Amino acid sequence: MLMILTVFLSNNEQILTEVPITPETTCRDVVEFCKEPGEGSCHLAEVWRGNERPIPFDHMMYEHLQKWGPRKEEVKFFLRHEDSPAENSEQGVRQTQEQRTQRNVINVPGEKRTENGVSDSELN
Repeated sequence: MLMILTVFLSNNEQILTEVPITPETTCRDVVEFCKEPGEGSCHLAEVWRGNERPIPFDHMMYEHLQKWGPRKEEVKFFLRHEDSPAENSEQGVRQTQEQRTQRNVINVPGEKRTENGVSDSELN
C-alpha cells in the first residue's frame, strides 16, 4: 500500500517533489523528505479551494489522503519555509495555561492551598 504525494516546494507550483506515503508516514516525515539539508523550520500546508491550513507534524498522511477520497486531486500540498502557525499557537496556548496555573495556585507547606489569594476555608 503505497501512495505518492506531490508536494510543491514554491508558490508558483513549478518546483515539486513526489513523496512516497505509507500507512506509517507522518507529516514530519514528509517535511524532512522535502526540505533541504540544514534548512530551518518548515511545515506542510494543504490548499483546497483557496483555503490553506497547516498540517500538524504528528498527522498520519496516508489516512489523511484517504479521507479526501476522490477529491484528493483538488487538494495541493505546499512546503512552507517557515514555522507552522498551528505548532506555534499550540505551544503558546500550553505555555499560557502553565503560566496561569503557576500564578494562581500557591502551595505553602503545612497550610491549606490558596488560589488567587483566597484559601479553601474562606471559599466554603
